[in-house]
Amino acid sequence: MTELEQTKGILEAIRTNLKREKDSVIAILKDPKVAEWQSIDLVKNKLLLVQVGIDPALISKTLRDYPKQAKKIGKQISDWSNEVANQLADLIAHPEPSQALSAAKKLEAKTAAITGMKEELLAHSSQLIRADQVLRQQLQIKPLLAIAKCLTPGKRELFDGGLETLSLLLKGIGQEDGVKTFAELLQEPAILEASFQRLDIAKLPRIVEEILFHHIGEAVCTAKGIALFLDLVNERMESELKSITVIEQGLQALLTENTAALLSGIIEQGKLLGALVVGLYHKRQLKDSLAKVNEALDLLSIFHRLLKNKLLVSLQKEVTVPGSALNPITISTRMTRSFFVGAAGFLRSFKLMVKSLKGQGAINEAELQLTLENGINNCKYFYGGSHADLRKIKIFIDSLVGHYPKPFPYNDLCKLTKATLSAYGDEVEKFLFDYEISKEMQSSTTVAIPTKAGKLIAAIAKHNTVFAKANLEQGNAVTS
Repeated sequence: MTELEQTKGILEAIRTNLKREKDSVIAILKDPKVAEWQSIDLVKNKLLLVQVGIDPALISKTLRDYPKQAKKIGKQISDWSNEVANQLADLIAHPEPSQALSAAKKLEAKTAAITGMKEELLAHSSQLIRADQVLRQQLQIKPLLAIAKCLTPGKRELFDGGLETLSLLLKGIGQEDGVKTFAELLQEPAILEASFQRLDIAKLPRIVEEILFHHIGEAVCTAKGIALFLDLVNERMESELKSITVIEQGLQALLTENTAALLSGIIEQGKLLGALVVGLYHKRQLKDSLAKVNEALDLLSIFHRLLKNKLLVSLQKEVTVPGSALNPITISTRMTRSFFVGAAGFLRSFKLMVKSLKGQGAINEAELQLTLENGINNCKYFYGGSHADLRKIKIFIDSLVGHYPKPFPYNDLCKLTKATLSAYGDEVEKFLFDYEISKEMQSSTTVAIPTKAGKLIAAIAKHNTVFAKANLEQGNAVTS
């Protein structure tokens, strides 16, 4: 390759590079994330920009400096482009090819300075691009809250109070440890209800099952009451929850907007959020209400875990242990013996012997013990004092001893059977109510958990009453 050909190649490369750098500079200047800042009133928006971490003074300086740098680069590119054109023209009849090559190489070295000049321009423009990115990081409720507070001067106390309420509605807005959002609480009653219904209560005497069903039923009733309470609260908070959704949608829509429209949109959504938060100040009672809900749900959760992992296993063991108060054989044997001992027992034995000799219906100890044991294992009734409940119990007892002669021994057997069922049920409840709740289970939640299952059951029953009353009051408020 001749010197002239080398020179021409260098100059053509310089010209191509300069055009590319010129296009690059123009692209930087036309970048909306850079150019849009020229249309933003930095003085008017100073407080907001400072709030989100943007320095208005730095932006203002950048807006002054980067056009100057771009103009400087543009002039330099123009001068060098003219020099390239002149040197290419001189090549047509240049007397000294080596001098032309040397001049081209010197020009090539000079034009390398464009890199440093453009880096300076990029440093300016990156300040504006980063500021644009900072604005886009505000497009969620949590960061927007600081802006909303800034746009709500004179209402700081109302804003702070309303913010507490908002923290109950949205995740990640200053919740205390263990405090669930309203949306999370809405799901829990149904989950707990299903968990209670899936409990496997098997291999237990029917009275034990009946007692467990009673307390589980009350727990499920409490869960249903909480669900209704939350549904009614949800209806009363419908406007606020809808406003949150509208604001979130508005923020998402700003993602594709240019910087000026982005800033304007953030201000608009910030004002809406500020008004919403201030309005929530007047619904601060929601915090106390949801705290009660959270406490009740934790109690229900502990009760379910206690039943599933501890109580049911213990009950299934106790009903089979010889001599255990919960073993149907133990109490049926004891009650049978009481029937035949003492003066009254001696008289019964004598009367039964006479009936036996006459071929009338009589019962011996073995038969009576089995009858009582059968009653414990199959009685479906323990709670209830209504006429209908008492009739069901009478019918059941009749199914066990109704074939014996009346009035004796039928009446005595009825009393004994009823006493046996009652005594066994009392033993089951005593075992259940006295069951210790482990310290590990007590410390697994943020609310205070009783040390015994009986107190836990009583606490759940109390919550059941509280929520039933609250639902009645809310229902009346809605219809009035």
